[in-house]
Amino acid sequence: MNEHLTRILKIVSYVALFFCACWFAYLCYQSYHHAFDTTGNHIQWEAKHTLVRFVSIVFFLYNLLTISLIATCFWFFVNILKGIQQEEPFPKKNAIIIFVAAILIFLQTIASDNYNQIFLSEGPAVIKVTSNPFVQALVLIVFGVIYKIASQVAAEHDLTV
Repeated sequence: MNEHLTRILKIVSYVALFFCACWFAYLCYQSYHHAFDTTGNHIQWEAKHTLVRFVSIVFFLYNLLTISLIATCFWFFVNILKGIQQEEPFPKKNAIIIFVAAILIFLQTIASDNYNQIFLSEGPAVIKVTSNPFVQALVLIVFGVIYKIASQVAAEHDLTV
C-alpha cells in the first residue's frame, strides 16, 4: 500500500481512537450527572414504581449499549493499526466487527430515542421507535459488505502480485 495512504490511515485511526476515549469520558460524565445531580436535568427516581423500573432499564441499557458500541469502535481501529503493521490494510476480522456494530447501533439508538423519557416522572412508560435505528443499521450493514469485498479483493491482489 502507498506510504502516504498508510500514513493517512494511521492518523485517522489515532484520531478515531481519541474520539472513542472522549466519547467514553463524556458518557461517564453524563451518566453521573443524570443519575445523581439534583440541581440540573436529572432522572426522576422518585416516580411511580412501574415507571422507576422502566427508567432503570432504559438508563442501564443505554449505558451498556453505548459502552459496547465504543468498545466495538475502539476494537475496529486497533485492528486497522495492527493490520497496517502486518501490511494488511483491510483485516478480515473487521468485517465481523462492523456487523456486530450494526446490531449494537440499532439497539443503542432505540435506547437513545427513549432516554429522554427517563427525565419525566409523569405518564405511562411507552417505548418509542423511530426510523433512525433502521437507517443507521442498514448503512453499517452496507458498509460491512463493502468492507468484506474490499478485504477479499486486497487478499486476492496480494496473491497475484
